Amino acid sequence: MSSVRKTPRGRYELTIRSKLLPKPVYMTFDDQAEAERYGQQVDQLLAAGVVPAGLVQQNASAPKPTERLRFVLIAWINTGQPAATDIPVLDLLVGEVGKVLISDLTYKWAEAWVRSLKLERNFSPGTIRKRVGSLSRCLDWWLRQHPDAMVGNPLRLLPKGAATYTSKDRADIEALNAAAGDQVKPKVAKEDVQRERRLLPGELERIERVLAGERRPDRERTIKLDDAPALRIMFLVILYTGLRLREAYTLRRWQFGLATRVIRAKASKQWHGKVKYREVPIRPELFGVLEAYLQALPDQGEQQLVFPWWNGDECAQELAKVSSRLSNRFSSLFGYAECQGLTEHDLRHEATCLWFEMRSKMGDWMFREAEIHRIMGWAPGSKMAQRYASFRAEDLAARMWR
Repeated sequence: MSSVRKTPRGRYELTIRSKLLPKPVYMTFDDQAEAERYGQQVDQLLAAGVVPAGLVQQNASAPKPTERLRFVLIAWINTGQPAATDIPVLDLLVGEVGKVLISDLTYKWAEAWVRSLKLERNFSPGTIRKRVGSLSRCLDWWLRQHPDAMVGNPLRLLPKGAATYTSKDRADIEALNAAAGDQVKPKVAKEDVQRERRLLPGELERIERVLAGERRPDRERTIKLDDAPALRIMFLVILYTGLRLREAYTLRRWQFGLATRVIRAKASKQWHGKVKYREVPIRPELFGVLEAYLQALPDQGEQQLVFPWWNGDECAQELAKVSSRLSNRFSSLFGYAECQGLTEHDLRHEATCLWFEMRSKMGDWMFREAEIHRIMGWAPGSKMAQRYASFRAEDLAARMWR
């Protein structure tokens, strides 16, 4: 338990007592808030059974002042342990906070950094969480290698929801905008955007008509789609299975088991190059058009790519390029079909709901939740279903009044 008292000389003495410590520890600070904040950090660590090495080893080795955070970040990247999705964020952090001294990584610095991401960079909460999470995992690794370097990982002590804009943040942003005037783009207190977009009545039919070459009355020409047949099949595959975009455009002929009515999808979200497949049942709405498409393709063997956009190069840059190109392609398609705000990834939300809503001939639910988790490629016990299942209130109401 820590306590702070003011000394006769106007400074603040922090006293830390715990059964885990051989004797009380005394520290002096110039600022009361800083003393209390540090005491709270230590209290949390002691409550978790962690004794900060610096409290009992006064002569413990500390990092040299010249050691900056960039060296820690680069060392962490070079271990090969970070997830592939973490690498781009870590590369950004090398440039953004790489000059910070390791000895300056305190809770006070962590708070100030998050605040700067809001007020100066004006990032969204999701972007802030990605940066905080990536740096926090890096510091966890560093502390395992150098347990005496810091009292603890200050980012782990940030309160839940630290990335969310508070009322004070909003007031500060308004003050910054007022001071800047009309000279710069005004900043806004950003919020998390939860995607719950599903296909609205008539949208599927409009998309199908555009893919068939129909021209909108208010346009001079149709949308240019030389590969419309392939795009239509991939659209339907994603819509009726929930495959991720990369899982869909990398499909090969051998992955389609028409006899068993199953697609063997290669999971795109695996760590460190691990190859894993999952089996996805083919819905009746998809089976006929998929069978006709595969039969029309010139048979070039089991390894034949069934879609034309990918050349088979599994380089990360090539895959990212194809994914970006196809995302833009879908965006143009949905825009021409007047599907406002619809994106390719929303099709996965729609597919999730379709799996949950599917009924047997007896009127019972077709699949258990655990089975849908397997179909969608989620780990057992995952909460992804809560994120992707977007049930419309009007659909639920209509179900009661049939």
